[in-house]
Amino acid sequence: MNEADSQRDSLRFSDIGEVLGILRKRKNVIIWTTVICAVLTLFVSLFVITPKYSSSTDILVNRKVDNSREQINAQGQIQADVQMISTYKDIITSPTILNTVSGRLADKGYHISAGAIRKCISISNQQNSQVFTVAVKAKNPQLAAAIANTTADVFKTKVKKIMSINNVSILSKAVANSSPVSPKVGLNTIIGIVIGLVLGLILAFVSNELDWTITDESFITDDLELNNLGIVSEIPASKVKKLISTGRITSRGSGKRRV
Repeated sequence: MNEADSQRDSLRFSDIGEVLGILRKRKNVIIWTTVICAVLTLFVSLFVITPKYSSSTDILVNRKVDNSREQINAQGQIQADVQMISTYKDIITSPTILNTVSGRLADKGYHISAGAIRKCISISNQQNSQVFTVAVKAKNPQLAAAIANTTADVFKTKVKKIMSINNVSILSKAVANSSPVSPKVGLNTIIGIVIGLVLGLILAFVSNELDWTITDESFITDDLELNNLGIVSEIPASKVKKLISTGRITSRGSGKRRV
């Protein structure tokens, strides 16, 4: 290893040592910032964010052709049903369906607008599957189940008139689930810890840069190129009291101590 490589290695280790020194010196800042962020995140997740409950119903699309229509093969029929699902998704979230759903929910004691229902609903399906799922998130588990079931019932009834077809079946009814799906308290707390740790590290290095206290003799002799005239050591107050009690130090005037 040549001299240049040796110097680079020494500088690298010096930088690492400096970083570790800063972390040790500012460890309280890092710890408290992490704890505060974690506690705040936990508090917000438990007491500020409103829990959401999810419920879903599955709908099967199975095309039934009339005798008067030209018969198509089974594979072609399945592909046609799958392609129709995209259209059905748009129909479900249309005002024609949701206004009726809002009215039926009002009859059951749930007063919620069509616009609010639209925000609660999400529709998904697996690739090349004739089944799609209507999932609902709401502040109340019973409300979530009621919205999902009512939406499925209204859609099944109205799609017959809208598209003159009868190929929709409800596979499973939505049930109320008492376990909230959000907020995810554990995940949010972990995120809070990570954010607090990162913020604590930033504060540690920033506070270190803003601290102009001279703690190293080499800063005076090497960086400032000044002569070191002497070092005054700090004596803890407890030790000073002990020295006074033994008579090794006498005190005068306004609390000033003299050897």
